[in-house]
Amino acid sequence: MGASIAIFTAQGELLVVLPEDEIELAGKSSQATLTPYKPADLARLITPVEAITDPLRSIILRLGLRRATIGIQVEPGMQPASYASCTDFRPALFKLMQSVMPDATYIACDQVLEQLKAQKTPTELEQLGKAAEIAATGFGIAANSVRVGRREAEVAADIQAAFQTCPKAAEAQRSYGFIFCMSGPNSACASAAYARTRQRKIEQGDLVMIHANTCADGYWTDITRTYTAGAPDQRKEAMRSAITKASKAALAAVRPGVSAREVDGAARRVMVAHGFGDAFKHSTGHGVGFAAVDANALPRIHPHSPDVLDVGMTFNIEPAAYFDGYGGMRHCDVVAVTRDGASVLTGF
Repeated sequence: MGASIAIFTAQGELLVVLPEDEIELAGKSSQATLTPYKPADLARLITPVEAITDPLRSIILRLGLRRATIGIQVEPGMQPASYASCTDFRPALFKLMQSVMPDATYIACDQVLEQLKAQKTPTELEQLGKAAEIAATGFGIAANSVRVGRREAEVAADIQAAFQTCPKAAEAQRSYGFIFCMSGPNSACASAAYARTRQRKIEQGDLVMIHANTCADGYWTDITRTYTAGAPDQRKEAMRSAITKASKAALAAVRPGVSAREVDGAARRVMVAHGFGDAFKHSTGHGVGFAAVDANALPRIHPHSPDVLDVGMTFNIEPAAYFDGYGGMRHCDVVAVTRDGASVLTGF
């Protein structure tokens, strides 16, 4: 929640200035050198930027960076919310750095950071795997929770409670997330980024889409499963068959050195062959791990993506079909690239 700054040096050091009460959380997933500060000071009223200035200045003096070239984030991007709110510097970071290092040269480093975020370290992959295991507990009760006559909000609440209170969640320092339920025609609207649970009652034959963005110790999942209220008819069976085959085709295409658009193409060709090409309205996936949702996170599994897969990259595979007024079906897994191909972290 508090103001924090990460500093990466050309020599490979990583240093973070952060509030002292967040040291335990940061230390669980990072090997960085952590410099704490007291965000509150009863002796004077200070802003978050003022509170962080002195510890930041001491690090810069110690590293001898007065005249260095400094890369800072300047482009818009998604901010992972680890609390109800969190500090986002925006232009204040540039002003702060100028006050601490007036002789430095400043350049944008957004693309460099996005590339670094795309490939997870072994420690980060382990944490992401644990986040997926916790999410699986919530989905474990989903099939029994989806029943005719229940409201979407009731189903979402059941799954949220199971996720939040499971024993695996207790193993994490912090585990939380967002569960959404969209039924019938509402599930057809899920092709856009805006997922939301409403008060609609589930009807016989409805497609019921459960989407989850859950987080454990700072690492996010992006998972969707779709259920049918009652026995599925021939149309729903055809949708599920196509989506299942498209997912398998995409996973089979994943390996280091493959272009992301080849993975998208593998899934899209299956959907087209089964007559669902126009109903597959979004890309096959995008990077996952550092935000609840970031459709622009690398690698982008998109028909025109310039990205190339490499070991450690994590993203989702989410073939889908949406029909306005009828319903939508999506199956979304989180996948990691290994030397041998794809490792599905959400294979429940």
